[in-house]
Amino acid sequence: MPRKSANEVAIESVAVGVVSFNHDRPDPPADMPEAQAAIWRAVVSAMRPGWFSRETHDQLARYCHAMVECARLEAELVRIGVKSEDYDQLSKRRNATAASALSYARALRITPHSNKYNLVKGRDPGRSLYRRPWEGDGDGDANELRKPWEDS
Repeated sequence: MPRKSANEVAIESVAVGVVSFNHDRPDPPADMPEAQAAIWRAVVSAMRPGWFSRETHDQLARYCHAMVECARLEAELVRIGVKSEDYDQLSKRRNATAASALSYARALRITPHSNKYNLVKGRDPGRSLYRRPWEGDGDGDANELRKPWEDS
C-alpha cells in the first residue's frame, strides 16, 4: 500500500468530519466553565480572525484557567485582608498564577506588546551623516553629494 501525502490525510479527515473549520474565531470547549469561556470569547474576539489555530487551543484554555484562578485569589486576598496570617502565602500563589498567565499570554502573542508586527527597518534613517542623492532638491548641486568631512 503506497504512502499517503499530507494533503490526502487532511482531505480524508475533512470528509469524515473530524476537522473543524472554525479557525477564524474558535468557540470555547464545551466542557469549559462559564467564567473561563467568557475570557476565551473576550480574547478570541479581541484578536484578528485566524490568530488561534487548532494547536493553540490547549494553551489558550490554560491561559483562561490561570486568569480565572488569579481573579479568585485576588478576591480572596481582598476578603481576608492584609492582617491575616494567610495573606503572604495567598499573595505568593496569586503572583505565581499571574506570572504563568502572563507567560501563556506572551506565548500566544496576545499581550499588546507581543502581538504587533515589527514594521521598523533595521537601519535608522535619521543617523545618516550626509544627504542621499535622492533626498536633494533635484537641481544636481554638487554640494548635496559632498560628505560633511570633505572640504568645500
